[in-house]
Amino acid sequence: MSDPQKILIAHLLLLATSAFSQGNLSPHVINKDFRFEKGKTIFSVTVSDSVIFQKKYNGKITVHHKANAKCFAIIPLENGVLEELKKDPNVLFLDHHRKAVVEGALDFSNRSFNRITKANQLFQNLNGANQNVSIKEQSFDPANIDLITRSFSTGVTPSSVSQHATTMAILIAGGGNSSFRARGVAPQAHFTSSDFNNLLPDATSIFNSNNIHVQNHSYGVDIENYYGNEAVAYDQLVYQNPDLLHVFSAGNSGKLKPSTGIYQNIEFANLTGNFKQAKNVLVVTAVDTALSINPLNSRGPAFDGRIKPELTAYGQGGTSEAAALVSGISALIQQKYRAQNQELPDASMTKAILIASAQDIGTSGIDHLYGYGNVNAYNAIKLIEQNQFSKVTLLSNSQIALPINIPTSISEIKIAVAWTDPPASVNSNSVLINDIDSWLDQTGVGTITLPWILSTYPHVDSLLAAPKRKTDHLNNIEYITLTNPQPGSYQLILKSGNISNESQKVSVAYWLNEQKIFNWDFPIVADIVEGGKKNLLVWEAAANQIGQLAVQINQGSWQPVESGIDLNHYFYWKCPDTLANAKLKMTIGVNEFITNEFLISPLLKMKTIFICADSVGLAWNSFKNSTGYELYTMGDQYLKKIALAYDTLIVLPQSANQYFSVAPLLNGITGYKSETINYTQQGAACFINLFTAGRLNATQVNVRLSLSTWYTIDHINIFKTINGTSRIFQNLTPTNSLLFDFYDTELVAGVMNYQAEIIFKNGLKKLSDLVKVPIEEKGKAILYPNPVTASSDLTILSEGGGIKFRVIDTLGRVAFEAELQLAEETLDILALPTGFYIYQLLSGDKVTDVGRFIKY
Repeated sequence: MSDPQKILIAHLLLLATSAFSQGNLSPHVINKDFRFEKGKTIFSVTVSDSVIFQKKYNGKITVHHKANAKCFAIIPLENGVLEELKKDPNVLFLDHHRKAVVEGALDFSNRSFNRITKANQLFQNLNGANQNVSIKEQSFDPANIDLITRSFSTGVTPSSVSQHATTMAILIAGGGNSSFRARGVAPQAHFTSSDFNNLLPDATSIFNSNNIHVQNHSYGVDIENYYGNEAVAYDQLVYQNPDLLHVFSAGNSGKLKPSTGIYQNIEFANLTGNFKQAKNVLVVTAVDTALSINPLNSRGPAFDGRIKPELTAYGQGGTSEAAALVSGISALIQQKYRAQNQELPDASMTKAILIASAQDIGTSGIDHLYGYGNVNAYNAIKLIEQNQFSKVTLLSNSQIALPINIPTSISEIKIAVAWTDPPASVNSNSVLINDIDSWLDQTGVGTITLPWILSTYPHVDSLLAAPKRKTDHLNNIEYITLTNPQPGSYQLILKSGNISNESQKVSVAYWLNEQKIFNWDFPIVADIVEGGKKNLLVWEAAANQIGQLAVQINQGSWQPVESGIDLNHYFYWKCPDTLANAKLKMTIGVNEFITNEFLISPLLKMKTIFICADSVGLAWNSFKNSTGYELYTMGDQYLKKIALAYDTLIVLPQSANQYFSVAPLLNGITGYKSETINYTQQGAACFINLFTAGRLNATQVNVRLSLSTWYTIDHINIFKTINGTSRIFQNLTPTNSLLFDFYDTELVAGVMNYQAEIIFKNGLKKLSDLVKVPIEEKGKAILYPNPVTASSDLTILSEGGGIKFRVIDTLGRVAFEAELQLAEETLDILALPTGFYIYQLLSGDKVTDVGRFIKY
């Protein structure tokens, strides 16, 4: 079957599906896959005339949310309203509002794969300052130390807090205070929450009044293959606010098959939510630690064959993480673009920059799994710095030529053309309104290069087919690449058809890949690599090369690491567990590529060793090569350095600041900070964590001492006091142990007292609490508490070993009996009425002790 025939059949299938959809009803409403409850169930509607709609349904519905003048989320208040809405010719589209769920949970993030680490190192002033990002789901925890004092509330901030939302906020803009892993892409950005219980977009005023230009959406609903109310509303919102970028996760329904649309019953086109079908938003999928698409990731195309998702990023736990990373990168792009051009980029420009600078992964070329490629934060920012972008305005049936000069030694040019298209009518079959065509023309040669397109035919083989160069009449993003171009002058031609409005703004970005054998991306100069862990090494390399990896530690000899590395893929290196300066070398044939010197730094582990009334002791493990240690505590927003230590322990005055971290120094270079601790939550006391004494059995008392540290302690005496006479029961000197158990077999009837005394090296002393251990006379018992309350248990000290305990009431009746197996037994006497009782202790038939107790 020829391609034109396949396309014709696909469009016929699409028309048939649309006719079956009953025009103004979503598949959810047609299939009734929800339980209707008046006053609770939420629907969304798009109407022709909102004045007529509100007048007709006044008192019959509650408006849950208003997206724009003609799109609402509503709650019917009467049973018959739903049927009335279905038949109302003023209702253009009626849909059921589904419950949103988050898509993935964080295991750990990798910032080197998307060249975020490289961007942060080489553009250190680019940090998200003055950027406001909205996170639509539930609220994050504003008191989290990685987010503290940088959040703000709006009228749509939800009250419920979730760990997932907190994780997304940290990925986007975390301050790196709790750990280096908690450093976000844009660590100085500010952020707010928006409630995803409203699937329609927030009001324009929310974004404008709070200077928000990026909103992250790491959630989804069901697979929805149609251009519904939410999709139209998002397209309209962006069209009216061109610099507002919405980033959506693709979803985690890759193993599910859509039940409606032309792609039903195949494992494609399973994006989770019709809002992701919008053409003016950005949809992101994820790769995992194997750097490949997880089969659970939702995939494209969109319901009408458009390329979705557009981009890929790292996301071990799901596409949620990937979307958050791209939202953070987008904030950096906006910051860089505004600093350079004194204005924000349109969302279409941000998309064009991200796509043009992305790296191809997976199968060669664009596809319905990875989209246009893997986001490269460094290339995106470098593209802006090199002014490799343009924005133009096209009138109807007009043509513009943009000059592009391609220098020598370029292996590939990649061009992205994007525009914010007007919204189509709700439930349209195909949503492109203003069709812009583009091609690359080499000046004076007459050779043109068309964009890449993908097959939209609803069959697995077709959807997996390689891209072809053709005119694109489907997407509002066009993508042109040319491998090994001849150097010289080129023109990018942009041609419009009939424009629905006066004009159409178009964003263009291009990236020039230089011819290279190999280039390191991670680690580079000033990077830190975590010691004792697997670290992802990242590079750019010419295709189909094999490399040999070696490492040099502290300027020593080169040691082989791995041979036969396929440089088409990256490599996880198990880094030595040491603090050291290092270099890596990749040998390809006769060529050697050596990194700048970087630091290997394992993580220190900090702990609280004592908390006293006036001081706190903190300690950490030592690194053999360390030349010192830097101590940090929380400032207003970020960790700040407060001390330099040359030992592995420091004593600080009691402070209101509870958070501390420590980092090793190697010849003036700071390594990774330890995970930050709250010193009050470490279980440490003032040198003595625990001192107890108690009956173990009939012949022994167990004395236990737990220390938090031996720091400055000369020795410890444990005293035993009987009848006012004290003696040293045990003497301790510093050892490697902090926990001690002793057993006293010299029991004396009455009360034996135990107390620990610490003698410090400076002569000062510290006493533990006094612990009293009652000892019964042989053959007798001790009861406590006496009197005993109705809600308390009765404790009995005796020889145990099967001796019988009998309780007799005032009438001489046996009210209770039990065998005492242990020297200390606790008895439940709840069933005994309140009153006065006599007890007996019996060894066999012989009464060895008699006493009294009261229960009240």
